[in-house]
Amino acid sequence: MERLHRWYPTVVFAASLVLLVVSASGGPGWDRAADRAVLAGYLARTASSPLYDALAGAAAHLPFGEVGFRLSVLGAVLGALTLAGVMAAVRALLPNDPLAGLIAAVILVLAPPFREATATSAPAMLAACGVVWSMAAGITHARTPSVRAAALALAAVGLVIGSAPWLGATCAVLLASWLARTGAARTHLAVGVGSLGILVVVLWIGASGQLPAVDFDLTAMVAGSGRGAGAIVVGAGLLGAAFAIATGLPHAGWLGLAILVTGVHAVAFDPVPAPLLAALAIGIAVIPSAIARAVPLPRTWVGLAAGLPLVAVAVLTGSSVRVDDPGDAPGRVATDVIDELPPGPGVIVATHSTVWSAIHYAQALAGARPDLRLVPPALPTVSDVVAADALRAKQIVGADTPAFGRLDPTRSVPRRRGFELRAEPLAIAIAPPPPAAYASAIGEELAVQLAVSRARFEAGMGRLDAAARAAGLTARFRAADLAVLATSLPTPERPALWAYIPRVDDRRPGPWLLELFGDDLAWVAGIPQPVVDGPPARRLHALWRELLQGKRTPDDPEIAAFGPAAVAATAELMTRRP
Repeated sequence: MERLHRWYPTVVFAASLVLLVVSASGGPGWDRAADRAVLAGYLARTASSPLYDALAGAAAHLPFGEVGFRLSVLGAVLGALTLAGVMAAVRALLPNDPLAGLIAAVILVLAPPFREATATSAPAMLAACGVVWSMAAGITHARTPSVRAAALALAAVGLVIGSAPWLGATCAVLLASWLARTGAARTHLAVGVGSLGILVVVLWIGASGQLPAVDFDLTAMVAGSGRGAGAIVVGAGLLGAAFAIATGLPHAGWLGLAILVTGVHAVAFDPVPAPLLAALAIGIAVIPSAIARAVPLPRTWVGLAAGLPLVAVAVLTGSSVRVDDPGDAPGRVATDVIDELPPGPGVIVATHSTVWSAIHYAQALAGARPDLRLVPPALPTVSDVVAADALRAKQIVGADTPAFGRLDPTRSVPRRRGFELRAEPLAIAIAPPPPAAYASAIGEELAVQLAVSRARFEAGMGRLDAAARAAGLTARFRAADLAVLATSLPTPERPALWAYIPRVDDRRPGPWLLELFGDDLAWVAGIPQPVVDGPPARRLHALWRELLQGKRTPDDPEIAAFGPAAVAATAELMTRRP
């Protein structure tokens, strides 16, 4: 039976690898995923994760798929190794209940934060892999000291050092102390620690950038780790680890220390919680193991059955077997923004970070528009100088918004979902396309933001009917309403209110934002519209309409209920009202 138990991590690795590869992202991904793909394509190594960057660079040059997909495969491999490491650590911690590790691995793979980390191949996945395997080898060495187990533990810590330096350094100190206390020979420890020192020197030679800076953000860590089934990993993991420590389970203190260290790292350095979730997953296994010890039946099957309710709760809480894959949406974003610009030379300014990453990937790895230089992210008052200098040099200037900084939006010309910025106005009206349909939650949000930019441009040019079309509101505004909008402009009695609407909640951009824009168009044109109860921004807009019609006063308690931002915006509206 012991020989069979040794095969459990291998079986978990093989099964999870198939699952993770099949559900891997097929395209470049958004934001950080796209940026990492560009770095990997250029074989660049950063000081924040040099070992991961080296592995990513090797994966980026595999002879299949595009670079983004190759990194997704790397993430799948690291995720499968992490799940196998959880299984191995549980087998070492709870040798009489090896299948409890299967419960832990299943719940971990169902957690959306863990799945997203595997799909985007984040450096945190390599750190998570190193953490769990160092735990597995460390516990094995503590039970039966051996050179092999000590060497594996130190090698696993090397993975952590090369992907999360501060976490790795802390783990190296703790592990060396642990190995020394559990019988490791000083000469062996000296060789192992010396090897880690050589690894550090090799990894950081030629690496660019700096080590990760401290950035305490407890809110981001909690939000990142507690989504969906991640909440079960956190809750059950903490409960299991606390129970193990309270009952004196051998080596449980080191598990608690690993959870503490990875938790502090997630708060202080990297909000991607993969190492923390992986350590907590080991603690989950303690719960079915404790139940199995208390029931006078075969422990293996009782422990497995006791863990099934945890799996069921994880599924009901919000599991994620497949990721929110954007597919080719990032490539389409880049095409929609820059492909219809006139031939260069020139520059591109992307004010949205997601658009910038999509264009960066398309130019660096797909060869899109080499005649245009992508401007690095900067403040609007810096980017507008770059744009102005290019215009003075008679170059093409493209952007994802009609204006930024001190530039004049009336001198812009729409180019599909982007804009060409010009030195002189061009009297031309181009029919706007409806909002785009980009896959994934980020894609849907970006589609709304680009649609709002085009709609605001059309409204600013006095074409309210075109603004409604750009916002995709043709189902709301029929032909008669569009005819009214085509002849309407803001007046002192009915001014446009959009620019005054403050952020009154943490709601992400979505279809509601387009409907809010529609509320403003209808108000300016005098088109009747139903009373809305939410979202808050639409309700505030409705209250302002009543305020301007004399039905309310600026100090109305319903307006004040939206908070100080709404009160200040109301005062500004009344002060600047024509």
